Amino acid sequence: MNDNFRRLSVMSWNVRGLGDSEKCDVVRDAIASAAPSVCCLQETKLHDITTKKARTFLPPALAASHHFLGASGTRGGILTAWNPNLFNMDSFIARKHTLTTVLASTMMDLRLTITNVYAPADHRDTHLFLDGLRELLPHIHGPWLLAGDFNLIRCAEEKNTSASSSPHIAAFNQVIHDLCISELPFLDCSFTWSNMRAVPTLARLDRMFVNNAQCIAFPQTSLSSLVRQTSDHTPIIVHMSTQIPKSTLFRFENAWLHNNLFLPTVLPAWHEAPATHDAAGNLAGCLKYTRAAAKVWARHNRAPPTLIPNCKFLVLFDTLEEDRVLSVLERQVRSMCHERLCLAIKERAAVWGQRGKRRAVREGDSNTAFFHAHATQRLRRNAIRGIEVNGLMITSHQHIVAALTTYYKSMLGTTSPGPGTSMLMHAQEPPPG
Repeated sequence: MNDNFRRLSVMSWNVRGLGDSEKCDVVRDAIASAAPSVCCLQETKLHDITTKKARTFLPPALAASHHFLGASGTRGGILTAWNPNLFNMDSFIARKHTLTTVLASTMMDLRLTITNVYAPADHRDTHLFLDGLRELLPHIHGPWLLAGDFNLIRCAEEKNTSASSSPHIAAFNQVIHDLCISELPFLDCSFTWSNMRAVPTLARLDRMFVNNAQCIAFPQTSLSSLVRQTSDHTPIIVHMSTQIPKSTLFRFENAWLHNNLFLPTVLPAWHEAPATHDAAGNLAGCLKYTRAAAKVWARHNRAPPTLIPNCKFLVLFDTLEEDRVLSVLERQVRSMCHERLCLAIKERAAVWGQRGKRRAVREGDSNTAFFHAHATQRLRRNAIRGIEVNGLMITSHQHIVAALTTYYKSMLGTTSPGPGTSMLMHAQEPPPG
């Protein structure tokens, strides 16, 4: 993937029918306000969707490029629409309860597979639906996002009543395990469906799942809800970004120890710190000088992102050896590439192993994806996506840092926060199960 910063968003919504023209206007305005890159709609209740009809409920940016699965009678109907400036459809798989589209990005080297799900409300067909999800796995290559109305819960707490089916819960969680996917946690709500009665029944039926490849491609991914202007389902939207805000804190990287030049370059700084009469001061000085030397070394020895692909390309001398004898220089280049590739793989595995806090797994190239995915899950659980200051929600990373800094500075030297300041942090919780 292109190393440049990219941001995409995918919206999912069970609209409960698009036959009414006034409702179509409301749906179109809601989607236009969210401005998603891709929009997944369920229960359209439409047998056929022409471009003219699509323009009644989709904004202009999405109406021209869409694919749909027609309704069966008055039930079902799935539509996936995308911005043609961002994606082109490469292929699709249509099943009874799912519509899977493979979208090729027009801006970067990315093929994103999106499965739009509308599960049966009649639980007699639940096992057929879950088996259909399993059958999709062999056809998935690269980042995968499953979005839609699953009509199932994963635990009893996802419904505000005691009525739940343990066998269906167990079967649903087993399929999630078999597909090797992770559910994106909500930032701002616990339920996505309501029967809209005086004493409502609430449940979490609308979800989004991602696979490990998506975690690696978009480490900064968050899921939130939108205003429910119509329908009894809450529209949800996922924001996916390739950019991770960098901390100003110093972090010692275990990967540096794999480089033979690190210790000889950095250790002399330990002895260069000026001596003091305080043992703690001596230790702090040595650590400070060593930290500065490590930061300088890391800045000058950072491997370019093309290092591993270039090394793998030059190792192709192995195939030339089948046709002719390699020259002395070619053998030397191949040997150097093998050594540098081995070192780069160890360094990369060490970096993501440290961030993923998984120490019981042997380092190696085949484990790097696991380290990376686990570190991404930790990031999502620990990240503060937004804070509320005096009734105003702030989501920008820079503005969050400024607000937190101002808030805690106002607390220094006092026993309580200053008057007129209130703050509520919205942090992610790990998904159930």
